Amino acid sequence: MKLKGLCFITQAAFAVLLTMLAVVSVHAAPAGSSPEKAVAATVAAEPLYRARAGLDNCRLVFERTKRGRVAYIGGSITVSPGWRDLTYDLLKKRFPETAFDFINAGVGGTNSTYGAFRLQEDVFKNGPVDLLFLEFAVNDDGGATADNRRLRAMEGIVRHARQLSPNIDILMLYFADTGKVDAYRKGETPAVIQDHENVAAHYGIPVVYLAGEVTRRIDAGQFDWPQFSRDTCHPNERGHAVYAECIATTLDAVWSGTPAADAAPHAHEMPPPLDSGNYERARFISLEQAKVVKGWNRIPQWDTEKKCNYGGAVDVLAAETPGAELDLEFEGTLIGISAIAGMDAGILEVMVDGGAPQKFELFDGYCEQFHRPICRVLAEGLPQGKHQLRLTMSAESDPKSTGHAARILKFVAN
Repeated sequence: MKLKGLCFITQAAFAVLLTMLAVVSVHAAPAGSSPEKAVAATVAAEPLYRARAGLDNCRLVFERTKRGRVAYIGGSITVSPGWRDLTYDLLKKRFPETAFDFINAGVGGTNSTYGAFRLQEDVFKNGPVDLLFLEFAVNDDGGATADNRRLRAMEGIVRHARQLSPNIDILMLYFADTGKVDAYRKGETPAVIQDHENVAAHYGIPVVYLAGEVTRRIDAGQFDWPQFSRDTCHPNERGHAVYAECIATTLDAVWSGTPAADAAPHAHEMPPPLDSGNYERARFISLEQAKVVKGWNRIPQWDTEKKCNYGGAVDVLAAETPGAELDLEFEGTLIGISAIAGMDAGILEVMVDGGAPQKFELFDGYCEQFHRPICRVLAEGLPQGKHQLRLTMSAESDPKSTGHAARILKFVAN
């Protein structure tokens, strides 16, 4: 999981960087470069973008109605100031008469599984969306676990978004990190990008191959990784400018033609799902639906000093002592929690439909430093229908934890 970082770039600096970047060829290593600098065959053959079904719907809305809603969902690279703010400027410049409603639905340190659960509440909170920028290629990295079902989650986001807003256009972004650069140099397509690409290709979604483009530019000698990023994944000022420039090039290409006079926004096709277990029904369940047996308490505006990836002062349903119990009746094939975990995080004993209890550790390495949002899938693959969940705070805890706490923001289900 990658953590949130802040970065800011001025328009003036952006303009200077674009001028610098534009003078260098970006798709091949320079003549005479050493073998270790050569671009791997995989990335050399990969384009900057694929237009696929394009972005005509949102363009028509922006041009003809003079209004538009644009949302961004992803992790810390999305929520932090930088490329996202620069695309605000790009869109406002291209459509100067359009009044935009920009929605920043990024949450640092979270992946597409959590993104799928919060899609309706965070992205569609103001109504239908015309254009969605979708990025989780960095935080979706790693092996498959119940908390990281990236193909199911990304497909669920696409299908759910099209159910809520059938005309919505989506642009999928594959951001870079050092692991992806290393994979490309070995001639491999990063596994997370391949999974996301399977979804994008199936649903005709345009994509921007930013990880591949960054690899090309580094190996072409334009800059090295420390000049692009302040750690393993978060772009610095120059990095954000590179991302914004690549997105601008993509938008210029997909919007290069002139729409026909009779062209009109239309609903996107919804092919059969790649995975029948995808998260197209993902949703939050409010705390009010839970029945407290003992030991759980509602705490309005709970806050703490050391926190990351959220602003604090949140309403939680909290247990802080062993033996605390609650019940929840829910419908679906999956149940989990959106919660705040930190220094005193404990272990939950989870029982579904009276089955054997399973233990779920809420404490991890990041809990030693601060409290942050987490999403834990507690049970999946359940038969469709109604189920009964019981949560009990265990008497056990991680040796590094200072307590036995669970602070639930919402339940999640699919």
